[in-house]
Amino acid sequence: MPFIDHHLTFKDLKIRPKTSRIVIHHSASADVSAAEIYRWHLANGWSGIGYHYLIRKNGQIELGRPAETIGAHTQGYNEDSIGICLTGNFMQELPTNDQLIALGQLIHEIEKQYGKLEVNRHRELSPTNCPGDRFPWEEFMKQLNENTSNPSPEEWKQTIMNQARKAGLITSGHHPDDPAPKWFVLAIALHTIQTWKNKNIN
Repeated sequence: MPFIDHHLTFKDLKIRPKTSRIVIHHSASADVSAAEIYRWHLANGWSGIGYHYLIRKNGQIELGRPAETIGAHTQGYNEDSIGICLTGNFMQELPTNDQLIALGQLIHEIEKQYGKLEVNRHRELSPTNCPGDRFPWEEFMKQLNENTSNPSPEEWKQTIMNQARKAGLITSGHHPDDPAPKWFVLAIALHTIQTWKNKNIN
């Protein structure tokens, strides 16, 4: 999906050790750019914008902090989360339809890489109103779950590809359109991994 890149520069960022959640924020401001928030956060003494993505009123998605690095958006949860901020103050207004559509698409895109993630409002993790009382959270989450419950064959193949790469079962040379027998083996391997994880969790 298309992103706007302001080519922001950062110092001393660390790679996030794991990714288990996405945290949703509002900017509590006018419809500003990622570059503007970058300047605000530098003034706070941070390494630049603390969010990984910013969604403008028109639905355009701007890149913030590099997606694989530790953010600065939710104290106590930055080391395992990706931060997404929507511009606007949702204590006073609703997010636009374009923003909500873009947010759903972005979450879906992120989960193609990391697998299914927990999606939280900032207020669920910190003592804050963010992302605002007027954010239609229940409706958004219902729509998000409906849209992601039945992945297409291409999405299913890509998910297996990403998880198999993370598990070290395949190399970057493998392609989703490889012959079916290989995908059968990968599917069985993935099932085995998931079964093993479930046993260890339970």
